[in-house]
Amino acid sequence: MNRFLASALALMITACLSAGGARAAEDNYPNRQITLIAGFPAGSGADVYARFFAKKLEEALKQTVIVENKPGGLGSLSVVALKNAKPDGYTMLIGSADQFTAAPHVFQNPPYDPLKDFDYVAPVFSQAFMMLVNAKSPYMHISDLTKAMKEKGDKASYATPNFPATILAEMYKANAGGLDTLQVRYKTSADTLNDFSSGAIDYMVGDPVFGLARSRDGTLRILAVSTAKRISSVPDIPTFEEEGVPNVDVRIWWVLAAPKGTPKPILEKMHKVMTEVTTSDDARKFVGTNGGEPMTLDSPQATLDYATMDVKRWEEWAKIGKIEKQ
Repeated sequence: MNRFLASALALMITACLSAGGARAAEDNYPNRQITLIAGFPAGSGADVYARFFAKKLEEALKQTVIVENKPGGLGSLSVVALKNAKPDGYTMLIGSADQFTAAPHVFQNPPYDPLKDFDYVAPVFSQAFMMLVNAKSPYMHISDLTKAMKEKGDKASYATPNFPATILAEMYKANAGGLDTLQVRYKTSADTLNDFSSGAIDYMVGDPVFGLARSRDGTLRILAVSTAKRISSVPDIPTFEEEGVPNVDVRIWWVLAAPKGTPKPILEKMHKVMTEVTTSDDARKFVGTNGGEPMTLDSPQATLDYATMDVKRWEEWAKIGKIEKQ
C-alpha cells in the first residue's frame, strides 16, 4: 500500500471513529452535569423560575442541572455567554425569549443574531404583565387611574424596570386617550417600592412574579393583565380591554435555548423532556401561582419559527414603546 492510500485510510478510520464516538455521546446524553444560564440575578423572579425548572429537569434527566446567573446588559450578557458556549448540549439558557428576539430592535450593534446564533429547544411558559398601583392609593380600576393621570398631566409618573414594562406603559398612555405621564427608569422592579410608598411614582407595569407577590403582601394593587383574555391561573384580574383600554395584548414567553450547532438528537431529546416537565402538574401549579401558563410547541423547529415571529413582533413593540437603541 502506498503512502497516499495509507494516509487516506487512516483519515477514514479516524472519521468513522469520531462519528461513532459522537453518536455514542449523543445516545448517552446526558452523562454529566448540565448548566442552565440565567440572565438575571439570584433571587430575582426570573431566577426563581430558572431554578424551579432546573430542578424538574434534573429529576427527569437523572443528572445534575445547575443554574449559573449571568446578569447584566439587559439580559444580553447571558445570551452572549450561550453563543460562545460549546454546542454539546451541556450548556443551555433558560429565560425570557425577548433576551434573544428583542436584540435587533433595542441595541445599536446587537452582540448576536437571534435567528442565526442559537438553536431553540422548546418553549417553557407564557406570562402576562400587570398594571400595578400602591395598595393604599384610591385607584380601584384603570378608569380611576386614567382620570387621575389626566388631571396630573406631566406631573404624573410611571416606573419601568424593563422593555416589556416600557412598551405596555406606552400602550396604556396612547390607548387610554393620551397621557403625559413621565417615565422613571429603575434597574429592577423591587427598586420601585420606596418611591411607590412615598408617592413619587403613580403606577407601573410589572411582571407577574413581582406583581402577585406584592399584591399578596398588601404592598401593591393589581388593576389589569396585559393579555387579550384573562389568565386562567388568576381569573379574577381583568384585562386592559375589560377596563376600557383597547388594543393591549402582550404576552411574554420563556424558552430553553442552546448554542448553534448542538446535535439534533440532543435538541429533540431536550424538547421532549422539557415539554413533559412544562405540562406536569407541579409545573402547572408553580407557573399558575406566579401568573403564567404552560406553553408548548411541536418541535425545536416550531420553536424557532415562533421565535422568528417574535423578532418581527418586537419591531412593532419597540416603536410603540419609543425605545431608543442602546
